[in-house]
Amino acid sequence: MSDQTDKAQQPPPDMMQLWRDWLTQTDRQFTALFSQMTGSDAFSRGMGTNMEVSLAFQKMLADGMERYLKLINMPSRNDVIGLGETLRAMETRLANIEEMFRIAAETDSGRDDREAAASEPRRTRRPAGMPAGVETVDELREAEAIPEQLRR
Repeated sequence: MSDQTDKAQQPPPDMMQLWRDWLTQTDRQFTALFSQMTGSDAFSRGMGTNMEVSLAFQKMLADGMERYLKLINMPSRNDVIGLGETLRAMETRLANIEEMFRIAAETDSGRDDREAAASEPRRTRRPAGMPAGVETVDELREAEAIPEQLRR
């Protein structure tokens, strides 16, 4: 009878803790196994051979694709990259030319204004009938006091 009471009083096993323990042990075993396998010279040689075969296959595939694209008169990846580099160089040169034109225009426009102001004589002659001290037509209208109805 005491066996049954001891079992009834013990808490049920924690399933999550059992799973965590199993996972930890399995992980340690796999880590030890793979460390042992990858640490050997045979594994290193096998991986090196695998990489060489993979690179040779990749080069063969790229060459075949380039020949196929040339056959059907389509640009290859290298052709498109070269075209992009050429276009980028042209855009850079064009930007430099535009900058030179902008600088020249700024320099030229400032000089033109100064030269125009220096080269033109002052206008001192007045039209006939314009009284002294009046510079514009608006000043003339005010001076003559033209009625508002008659002004245009």
